Amino acid sequence: TIRENDIRGHHGASGYGIGFKDADNIEIVGNLLIDNQAGAYLDGIPYSPQGFGRFHDNIFAFNNIGVILMPAVKGSVFENNTFWENVEQMAIQGGGGNANTWLGNYWSDYTGFDAANPPDGTGDLPYRAERLFENMLDREPTLRALIYSPAAQAIETASATFPLMRPQPKLEDTRPRMSPAEIPTFVQFPTQNPAPMWLTALVFTGLALLCGALAFVKPASVIPSKARNPHEASLTAGVPGVSPSARNDTSLSSFEKTPLSGGAMTSSSTPLISVQHVTKRYKKVTALKDVTFVLAPGAALALWGANGAGKTTLLKAILGLIDFGGQITVGGHDVRRQGKLARHLIGYVPQEFAFYDLGVLETMQFYARLKKANPARIPDLLERLGLSAHATKRVGALSGGLRQRLALAVALLDDPPLLMLDEPLANLDARARREYQMLLSALRKEGKTLLFASHRLEEVETLADQVLMLQEGRLQEIITPEELRARHLAEIDLVLWVPEHRRGEALTCLKADGFATHLNGRGTVVVRIPEGRKAHPLATLNECAIPVLNFEMEQVHSN
Repeated sequence: TIRENDIRGHHGASGYGIGFKDADNIEIVGNLLIDNQAGAYLDGIPYSPQGFGRFHDNIFAFNNIGVILMPAVKGSVFENNTFWENVEQMAIQGGGGNANTWLGNYWSDYTGFDAANPPDGTGDLPYRAERLFENMLDREPTLRALIYSPAAQAIETASATFPLMRPQPKLEDTRPRMSPAEIPTFVQFPTQNPAPMWLTALVFTGLALLCGALAFVKPASVIPSKARNPHEASLTAGVPGVSPSARNDTSLSSFEKTPLSGGAMTSSSTPLISVQHVTKRYKKVTALKDVTFVLAPGAALALWGANGAGKTTLLKAILGLIDFGGQITVGGHDVRRQGKLARHLIGYVPQEFAFYDLGVLETMQFYARLKKANPARIPDLLERLGLSAHATKRVGALSGGLRQRLALAVALLDDPPLLMLDEPLANLDARARREYQMLLSALRKEGKTLLFASHRLEEVETLADQVLMLQEGRLQEIITPEELRARHLAEIDLVLWVPEHRRGEALTCLKADGFATHLNGRGTVVVRIPEGRKAHPLATLNECAIPVLNFEMEQVHSN
């Protein structure tokens, strides 16, 4: 029997508060085991079938592991103990299951409740130790270096979200206590002269005041002024509330917060996005070179360029997902130093969203938890985006257009002032494109700021105020959608359906009148003409007495 001991501060490879191996009739009661590598290490307890191992009324607190059990520990009883803020409450090392009794213990990570009236001090739900990362630690102790890392948190989030990934519980306590035990009266807390601590505090306070004073009196002349962007006037001209001086002011002090769309806060006088001299290289390839522009709140900017021009790279840089040279701020927040604050202002829709195999409603609830967004917004978003009727469908059963709507709904969960989209209409059919474009247009009218990459002229004409022309990573110029149309839509393809037995005759008739024409794979006649001459081929075929059953126009783009 080990009773009423204060055991603490044991570290190292064998830093156990207490340890037993191959022993019978062990009783550990009323001990305080605190700040050890492991509060207790047990192997082969009890050793014989008639023996016992009893652990009750102990406090295991602030240890790396509360109790380590080897697979041979079977039939022991753990009752009325307190497991308080151990990094891992219990570990089973060496594999195997756990055949011990856990009853009436307090667990600091218990998330249940006591609904009894009056409360009886016992949780109504059992406590289960079923953390996936902890189970991985038990099998591979070297992973302990990743405790509290984003990787460990991601594993636990996945395990909590997807039941298939949840491991078998290491233990189950069917009557967990709701409050910890009191500190035993035998514990003697150390006392010491407080003077050294006061002196240390005074030294650090003095250093802090000195640094603050030096920062306050720093001459303004040593603060570099921001370079003037030759494209800023073009991009922010005509935007209400943006004065010429404000177009180049990206300081946090000038960022006066006002509500936008009833959600996140932004400013009407400061650029929502400021990109200054941004360069990105991948070894010998320059993806972005000295790109500079600003985007005002409520404006809409299209990124236009051929594949490889740098559109997606620029979006990733603004999101803070890649390293780059230069400076980018979103809402006054530097995306490298204050990335979390900057991304809180952004709703991002990639070209293809990789969803988990969940239902539509479950997907929205999952991302609401990740974003810490208000789940009460979910029904309204599903209704507005035409997804309410599909709420119970698996995401994999949705069409491409509906999946893209779901991606937009996820982006809007926390009502960000800025939407960034990477060619959102690229893989949609004509009807889905029109409907999605209408959704974005409505959001634009409500005051959302849009930044999107596109290669479709009709999308740019409908949504954008300005077009940023990228070529081989360089910003060539910023123009209007009208200028883009004049420059990139000199010709169209007119697709004509004529009676099958008269297609050859239609080709001859059109070529005789000077039109460049051919048959396509669908058996239709295609005529390439200047945009202003759409009716001329129809008139020519009418003169040849060839009926036109149907037609459509396809825009010819050149990047």
